[in-house]
Amino acid sequence: MSEHQGWADLPNVLLHSVIAMAGSFSDLLAFACTCRSWREAFFSFPSKSASSTIFPPVLLQPDVPGRSPCHHPFADKRSCQFIDPASQHSRLCCQIPLVNFSHYPQSPLGSFCFLGASYGHLIFSRNRSCLVVDAFTGVSFSPPQIPGDEFTEVYYGALTAPLALPNPHLLVTNGSHSYFWRLGSHSWLRACPCDGTVKQIVTFKGQVFGMDSGGTLFVVHLAPRIRVRMMGVSWGEISMRHLANLYLVACGDMLILVGCRGSFPARGDTFEVFRLDQSTEHAKWVKVEELENCAIFISTDKRSQPLSFMDPERWGGRSNCVYYYSHDSEHWAAFELGKPASSRNSFVFISSSNVVQPMWVVPSMFSQCRDG
Repeated sequence: MSEHQGWADLPNVLLHSVIAMAGSFSDLLAFACTCRSWREAFFSFPSKSASSTIFPPVLLQPDVPGRSPCHHPFADKRSCQFIDPASQHSRLCCQIPLVNFSHYPQSPLGSFCFLGASYGHLIFSRNRSCLVVDAFTGVSFSPPQIPGDEFTEVYYGALTAPLALPNPHLLVTNGSHSYFWRLGSHSWLRACPCDGTVKQIVTFKGQVFGMDSGGTLFVVHLAPRIRVRMMGVSWGEISMRHLANLYLVACGDMLILVGCRGSFPARGDTFEVFRLDQSTEHAKWVKVEELENCAIFISTDKRSQPLSFMDPERWGGRSNCVYYYSHDSEHWAAFELGKPASSRNSFVFISSSNVVQPMWVVPSMFSQCRDG
Protein backbone atom coordinates (compact mmCIF):
# COMPACT_ATOMS: atom_id res chain seq x y z
CA MET A 1 0.00 0.00 0.00
CA SER A 2 1.39 3.39 -1.01
CA GLU A 3 1.95 5.94 1.69
CA HIS A 4 0.29 9.36 1.53
CA GLN A 5 2.65 12.29 1.18
CA GLY A 6 0.54 14.87 3.01
CA TRP A 7 -2.90 16.20 3.88
CA ALA A 8 -3.73 16.81 0.22
CA ASP A 9 -3.34 13.08 -0.46
CA LEU A 10 -5.96 11.86 2.00
CA PRO A 11 -8.45 9.46 0.37
CA ASN A 12 -11.95 10.70 -0.47
CA VAL A 13 -13.60 8.21 1.88
CA LEU A 14 -11.79 9.87 4.80
CA LEU A 15 -12.40 13.40 3.56
CA HIS A 16 -16.11 12.64 3.10
CA SER A 17 -16.33 11.54 6.72
CA VAL A 18 -14.93 14.95 7.72
CA ILE A 19 -17.47 16.76 5.53
CA ALA A 20 -20.31 14.81 7.18
CA MET A 21 -19.32 16.25 10.57
CA ALA A 22 -19.36 19.90 9.43
CA GLY A 23 -21.68 22.10 11.44
CA SER A 24 -21.92 25.24 9.31
CA PHE A 25 -21.28 26.84 5.94
CA SER A 26 -18.12 28.31 7.48
CA ASP A 27 -16.76 24.82 8.15
CA LEU A 28 -17.60 23.63 4.65
CA LEU A 29 -16.12 26.73 3.01
CA ALA A 30 -12.93 26.32 5.02
CA PHE A 31 -12.75 22.67 3.99
CA ALA A 32 -13.39 23.32 0.29
CA CYS A 33 -10.85 26.16 0.16
CA THR A 34 -8.01 24.20 1.77
CA CYS A 35 -6.60 22.78 -1.46
CA ARG A 36 -7.65 21.45 -4.85
CA SER A 37 -7.99 17.81 -3.77
CA TRP A 38 -10.17 18.75 -0.79
CA ARG A 39 -12.34 20.94 -3.00
CA GLU A 40 -12.78 18.04 -5.43
CA ALA A 41 -13.69 15.80 -2.50
CA PHE A 42 -16.34 18.29 -1.44
CA PHE A 43 -17.95 18.39 -4.89
CA SER A 44 -17.93 14.58 -5.07
CA PHE A 45 -19.59 14.25 -1.65
CA PRO A 46 -22.92 12.49 -2.36
CA SER A 47 -24.96 14.28 0.34
CA LYS A 48 -23.75 17.86 -0.09
CA SER A 49 -27.21 18.95 -1.27
CA ALA A 50 -28.44 18.55 2.31
CA SER A 51 -26.16 21.40 3.38
CA SER A 52 -28.18 23.92 1.38
CA THR A 53 -31.24 23.41 3.57
CA ILE A 54 -29.95 22.46 7.03
CA PHE A 55 -27.42 25.28 7.50
CA PRO A 56 -28.64 28.86 7.83
CA PRO A 57 -27.57 31.48 5.27
CA VAL A 58 -24.78 33.85 6.22
CA LEU A 59 -25.38 37.53 6.89
CA LEU A 60 -23.52 39.93 4.61
CA GLN A 61 -22.66 43.17 6.40
CA PRO A 62 -21.45 45.61 3.72
CA ASP A 63 -20.90 48.36 6.27
CA VAL A 64 -18.42 46.28 8.29
CA PRO A 65 -15.02 45.83 6.57
CA GLY A 66 -13.45 42.40 6.78
CA ARG A 67 -10.46 42.16 9.08
CA SER A 68 -8.80 39.03 7.72
CA PRO A 69 -5.13 39.72 6.88
CA CYS A 70 -5.42 37.24 4.00
CA HIS A 71 -7.88 39.39 2.08
CA HIS A 72 -7.13 42.83 0.68
CA PRO A 73 -9.57 45.01 -1.27
CA PHE A 74 -9.00 45.26 -4.99
CA ALA A 75 -8.71 48.70 -6.50
CA ASP A 76 -12.41 48.73 -7.40
CA LYS A 77 -13.77 46.49 -4.66
CA ARG A 78 -14.13 46.57 -0.92
CA SER A 79 -13.71 43.79 1.59
CA CYS A 80 -16.88 43.14 3.59
CA GLN A 81 -17.83 40.76 6.34
CA PHE A 82 -20.11 37.74 6.63
CA ILE A 83 -21.49 36.38 9.89
CA ASP A 84 -22.52 32.73 10.06
CA PRO A 85 -25.31 32.18 12.64
CA ALA A 86 -24.18 28.57 13.00
CA SER A 87 -20.58 29.61 13.72
CA GLN A 88 -20.70 33.11 15.15
CA HIS A 89 -17.09 33.02 16.36
CA SER A 90 -15.87 32.99 12.76
CA ARG A 91 -15.90 35.88 10.31
CA LEU A 92 -15.81 35.38 6.56
CA CYS A 93 -14.62 37.99 4.08
CA CYS A 94 -15.74 38.80 0.57
CA GLN A 95 -14.91 41.28 -2.17
CA ILE A 96 -17.80 43.20 -3.75
CA PRO A 97 -17.93 46.42 -5.81
CA LEU A 98 -17.88 49.74 -4.01
CA VAL A 99 -21.44 50.84 -4.62
CA ASN A 100 -22.64 53.84 -2.65
CA PHE A 101 -21.11 52.78 0.65
CA SER A 102 -21.34 55.64 3.10
CA HIS A 103 -18.08 56.98 4.53
CA TYR A 104 -16.05 55.31 1.78
CA PRO A 105 -14.77 56.92 -1.42
CA GLN A 106 -16.45 56.01 -4.66
CA SER A 107 -14.64 53.75 -7.09
CA PRO A 108 -14.95 53.36 -10.87
CA LEU A 109 -17.88 51.05 -10.06
CA GLY A 110 -19.43 53.56 -7.70
CA SER A 111 -22.02 54.68 -10.22
CA PHE A 112 -23.48 51.17 -10.39
CA CYS A 113 -26.78 50.71 -8.55
CA PHE A 114 -27.80 47.63 -6.61
CA LEU A 115 -30.61 45.64 -8.29
CA GLY A 116 -30.89 42.49 -6.23
CA ALA A 117 -29.30 39.31 -4.93
CA SER A 118 -30.02 35.68 -5.73
CA TYR A 119 -28.20 32.35 -5.63
CA GLY A 120 -25.08 33.81 -4.06
CA HIS A 121 -24.73 36.63 -6.60
CA LEU A 122 -25.23 40.39 -6.37
CA ILE A 123 -26.62 42.23 -9.39
CA PHE A 124 -25.82 45.86 -10.27
CA SER A 125 -26.63 48.21 -13.14
CA ARG A 126 -25.45 51.49 -14.62
CA ASN A 127 -27.56 53.00 -17.38
CA ARG A 128 -28.06 49.99 -19.66
CA SER A 129 -25.12 47.95 -18.37
CA CYS A 130 -25.32 45.12 -15.83
CA LEU A 131 -22.75 43.52 -13.57
CA VAL A 132 -23.29 40.17 -11.82
CA VAL A 133 -20.87 39.48 -8.94
CA ASP A 134 -20.30 36.35 -6.88
CA ALA A 135 -20.74 37.62 -3.33
CA PHE A 136 -17.92 35.46 -1.96
CA THR A 137 -15.28 35.27 -4.68
CA GLY A 138 -15.82 38.65 -6.32
CA VAL A 139 -15.81 36.97 -9.75
CA SER A 140 -18.08 38.95 -12.06
CA PHE A 141 -19.47 38.96 -15.58
CA SER A 142 -21.47 41.39 -17.69
CA PRO A 143 -24.27 40.57 -20.17
CA PRO A 144 -24.92 42.65 -23.31
CA GLN A 145 -26.45 46.09 -22.84
CA ILE A 146 -30.11 46.14 -21.88
CA PRO A 147 -32.48 47.26 -24.66
CA GLY A 148 -33.63 50.86 -24.40
CA ASP A 149 -32.09 54.29 -24.55
CA GLU A 150 -29.97 56.49 -22.32
CA PHE A 151 -32.98 57.18 -20.09
CA THR A 152 -33.69 53.49 -19.43
CA GLU A 153 -33.65 52.87 -15.67
CA VAL A 154 -33.56 49.37 -14.24
CA TYR A 155 -34.67 48.81 -10.66
CA TYR A 156 -34.78 45.01 -10.14
CA GLY A 157 -32.57 42.10 -11.14
CA ALA A 158 -32.55 38.39 -10.32
CA LEU A 159 -31.30 35.04 -11.54
CA THR A 160 -33.94 32.42 -12.36
CA ALA A 161 -31.64 29.57 -11.30
CA PRO A 162 -28.12 28.94 -9.99
CA LEU A 163 -25.46 29.38 -12.66
CA ALA A 164 -24.42 25.71 -12.43
CA LEU A 165 -27.88 24.48 -13.47
CA PRO A 166 -29.07 24.25 -17.09
CA ASN A 167 -30.66 27.27 -18.75
CA PRO A 168 -30.25 30.00 -16.11
CA HIS A 169 -31.55 33.45 -17.08
CA LEU A 170 -30.91 36.93 -15.74
CA LEU A 171 -34.08 38.97 -15.33
CA VAL A 172 -34.10 42.77 -15.16
CA THR A 173 -37.13 45.02 -14.85
CA ASN A 174 -37.55 48.66 -15.75
CA GLY A 175 -40.63 50.82 -15.30
CA SER A 176 -42.74 48.96 -17.84
CA HIS A 177 -41.02 45.83 -19.14
CA SER A 178 -39.19 42.71 -18.01
CA TYR A 179 -36.20 41.49 -20.01
CA PHE A 180 -34.45 38.12 -19.86
CA TRP A 181 -30.91 37.19 -20.83
CA ARG A 182 -29.96 33.53 -21.15
CA LEU A 183 -26.40 33.20 -19.87
CA GLY A 184 -23.99 32.97 -22.76
CA SER A 185 -26.40 34.37 -25.36
CA HIS A 186 -25.82 37.54 -27.36
CA SER A 187 -29.02 39.47 -26.70
CA TRP A 188 -31.89 40.13 -24.31
CA LEU A 189 -35.45 38.91 -24.85
CA ARG A 190 -38.52 40.84 -23.77
CA ALA A 191 -41.35 38.86 -22.19
CA CYS A 192 -44.27 38.64 -24.59
CA PRO A 193 -47.06 39.10 -23.85
CA CYS A 194 -46.16 40.97 -20.67
CA ASP A 195 -49.02 41.27 -18.20
CA GLY A 196 -46.95 43.20 -15.70
CA THR A 197 -43.49 43.91 -14.38
CA VAL A 198 -41.92 41.41 -12.02
CA LYS A 199 -40.37 42.74 -8.80
CA GLN A 200 -39.72 39.41 -7.10
CA ILE A 201 -38.90 36.03 -8.57
CA VAL A 202 -38.53 32.55 -7.10
CA THR A 203 -38.03 29.06 -8.51
CA PHE A 204 -40.28 26.41 -6.96
CA LYS A 205 -40.28 22.75 -8.02
CA GLY A 206 -38.67 23.62 -11.32
CA GLN A 207 -41.19 26.36 -12.16
CA VAL A 208 -40.41 30.07 -12.08
CA PHE A 209 -42.89 32.34 -10.29
CA GLY A 210 -42.85 36.12 -10.08
CA MET A 211 -44.74 38.80 -8.17
CA ASP A 212 -45.25 42.53 -8.60
CA SER A 213 -45.38 45.17 -5.88
CA GLY A 214 -49.14 44.70 -5.46
CA GLY A 215 -48.94 40.99 -4.71
CA THR A 216 -50.08 39.80 -8.15
CA LEU A 217 -48.61 36.39 -8.92
CA PHE A 218 -47.07 35.49 -12.30
CA VAL A 219 -45.81 32.31 -13.90
CA VAL A 220 -42.65 32.85 -15.94
CA HIS A 221 -42.14 30.58 -18.95
CA LEU A 222 -38.58 30.47 -20.31
CA ALA A 223 -39.20 28.01 -23.16
CA PRO A 224 -40.01 27.71 -25.97
CA ARG A 225 -40.27 31.51 -25.73
CA ILE A 226 -40.22 34.00 -22.87
CA ARG A 227 -43.69 34.60 -21.44
CA VAL A 228 -44.88 36.21 -18.20
CA ARG A 229 -48.43 35.06 -17.50
CA MET A 230 -50.56 36.55 -14.74
CA MET A 231 -51.92 33.87 -12.42
CA GLY A 232 -55.31 34.52 -10.88
CA VAL A 233 -55.15 33.59 -7.21
CA SER A 234 -58.09 34.00 -4.84
CA TRP A 235 -57.73 35.30 -1.29
CA GLY A 236 -61.15 33.97 -0.30
CA GLU A 237 -62.24 35.57 2.94
CA ILE A 238 -58.67 36.71 3.70
CA SER A 239 -57.85 40.37 3.18
CA MET A 240 -54.31 41.30 2.18
CA ARG A 241 -54.87 45.03 2.57
CA HIS A 242 -53.47 45.02 6.10
CA LEU A 243 -50.25 43.31 5.01
CA ALA A 244 -47.09 45.20 4.08
CA ASN A 245 -43.79 44.11 2.56
CA LEU A 246 -44.94 40.92 0.85
CA TYR A 247 -42.29 38.28 0.09
CA LEU A 248 -42.59 35.21 -2.11
CA VAL A 249 -40.63 32.26 -0.68
CA ALA A 250 -40.03 28.64 -1.64
CA CYS A 251 -40.36 26.75 1.66
CA GLY A 252 -39.99 22.97 1.41
CA ASP A 253 -42.98 21.66 -0.52
CA MET A 254 -44.85 24.97 -0.22
CA LEU A 255 -44.75 28.22 -2.16
CA ILE A 256 -45.59 30.78 0.50
CA LEU A 257 -46.29 34.48 0.79
CA VAL A 258 -44.91 36.21 3.87
CA GLY A 259 -46.34 39.54 4.96
CA CYS A 260 -46.07 41.83 7.96
CA ARG A 261 -49.01 43.40 9.76
CA GLY A 262 -47.35 46.79 10.01
CA SER A 263 -45.36 49.10 7.73
CA PHE A 264 -42.04 47.98 9.20
CA PRO A 265 -41.28 44.88 11.23
CA ALA A 266 -40.97 46.34 14.72
CA ARG A 267 -42.07 45.74 18.27
CA GLY A 268 -45.77 44.85 18.32
CA ASP A 269 -45.93 43.80 14.64
CA THR A 270 -46.76 40.27 13.53
CA PHE A 271 -45.90 38.16 10.51
CA GLU A 272 -48.47 36.11 8.64
CA VAL A 273 -47.83 33.36 6.08
CA PHE A 274 -50.01 32.03 3.27
CA ARG A 275 -49.36 29.01 1.04
CA LEU A 276 -50.36 28.67 -2.59
CA ASP A 277 -53.04 25.97 -2.94
CA GLN A 278 -53.39 24.69 -6.50
CA SER A 279 -55.36 21.54 -5.61
CA THR A 280 -58.61 23.03 -6.91
CA GLU A 281 -59.56 24.52 -10.26
CA HIS A 282 -58.90 28.04 -9.04
CA ALA A 283 -55.68 28.62 -7.09
CA LYS A 284 -55.98 30.36 -3.73
CA TRP A 285 -53.90 31.60 -0.83
CA VAL A 286 -54.47 29.63 2.37
CA LYS A 287 -53.29 30.90 5.74
CA VAL A 288 -50.54 28.87 7.40
CA GLU A 289 -50.74 28.87 11.19
CA GLU A 290 -47.31 27.37 11.77
CA LEU A 291 -44.16 26.70 9.74
CA GLU A 292 -43.36 23.65 11.89
CA ASN A 293 -39.62 22.94 11.59
CA CYS A 294 -38.82 25.73 9.10
CA ALA A 295 -37.40 29.23 9.47
CA ILE A 296 -37.56 32.06 6.94
CA PHE A 297 -34.69 34.50 6.33
CA ILE A 298 -35.62 37.85 4.78
CA SER A 299 -33.21 40.66 3.90
CA THR A 300 -33.90 44.30 4.58
CA ASP A 301 -33.85 44.99 0.85
CA LYS A 302 -36.85 43.42 -0.88
CA ARG A 303 -34.78 42.82 -4.00
CA SER A 304 -32.69 40.20 -2.18
CA GLN A 305 -33.85 36.61 -2.42
CA PRO A 306 -35.78 35.36 0.66
CA LEU A 307 -34.64 31.96 1.90
CA SER A 308 -36.06 29.08 3.95
CA PHE A 309 -34.21 26.45 5.98
CA MET A 310 -35.11 23.31 7.89
CA ASP A 311 -34.45 22.41 11.52
CA PRO A 312 -32.91 25.70 12.74
CA GLU A 313 -32.53 24.20 16.22
CA ARG A 314 -29.61 22.27 14.75
CA TRP A 315 -27.51 25.47 14.85
CA GLY A 316 -29.19 27.18 17.80
CA GLY A 317 -31.99 28.89 15.87
CA ARG A 318 -35.77 28.69 16.26
CA SER A 319 -38.41 27.11 14.07
CA ASN A 320 -41.58 28.92 13.00
CA CYS A 321 -39.70 32.23 12.89
CA VAL A 322 -38.88 34.94 10.36
CA TYR A 323 -35.30 36.19 10.67
CA TYR A 324 -34.45 39.80 9.83
CA TYR A 325 -31.46 42.05 10.32
CA SER A 326 -32.16 44.52 13.12
CA HIS A 327 -30.57 47.94 12.60
CA ASP A 328 -31.03 48.78 16.26
CA SER A 329 -28.91 45.89 17.50
CA GLU A 330 -26.74 45.47 14.36
CA HIS A 331 -27.60 41.80 14.61
CA TRP A 332 -30.48 39.60 13.51
CA ALA A 333 -33.91 39.42 15.10
CA ALA A 334 -36.31 36.47 15.11
CA PHE A 335 -40.05 37.17 14.77
CA GLU A 336 -42.22 34.22 15.74
CA LEU A 337 -44.98 33.64 13.21
CA GLY A 338 -48.35 35.01 14.32
CA LYS A 339 -47.05 36.59 17.54
CA PRO A 340 -46.27 40.28 18.11
CA ALA A 341 -42.57 41.10 18.23
CA SER A 342 -41.65 41.73 21.85
CA SER A 343 -37.98 42.67 21.74
CA ARG A 344 -37.03 46.33 21.93
CA ASN A 345 -34.24 45.60 19.44
CA SER A 346 -36.60 44.44 16.71
CA PHE A 347 -36.86 47.47 14.46
CA VAL A 348 -36.13 46.62 10.82
CA PHE A 349 -35.62 49.33 8.21
CA ILE A 350 -36.88 48.20 4.80
CA SER A 351 -34.87 49.76 1.98
CA SER A 352 -34.98 49.81 -1.81
CA SER A 353 -32.25 52.36 -2.40
CA ASN A 354 -29.02 52.05 -4.35
CA VAL A 355 -27.14 51.34 -1.12
CA VAL A 356 -26.31 47.69 -0.47
CA GLN A 357 -28.07 46.69 2.73
CA PRO A 358 -27.26 43.79 5.09
CA MET A 359 -28.61 40.63 3.46
CA TRP A 360 -28.85 36.88 3.85
CA VAL A 361 -26.80 34.97 1.27
CA VAL A 362 -26.11 31.34 0.47
CA PRO A 363 -22.64 30.85 -1.05
CA SER A 364 -23.00 30.12 -4.75
CA MET A 365 -21.20 26.79 -4.40
CA PHE A 366 -24.09 25.64 -2.19
CA SER A 367 -26.97 27.49 -3.79
CA GLN A 368 -26.55 25.35 -6.90
CA CYS A 369 -28.03 22.50 -4.84
CA ARG A 370 -31.23 24.38 -4.02
CA ASP A 371 -34.54 24.10 -5.84
CA GLY A 372 -36.05 27.37 -4.65
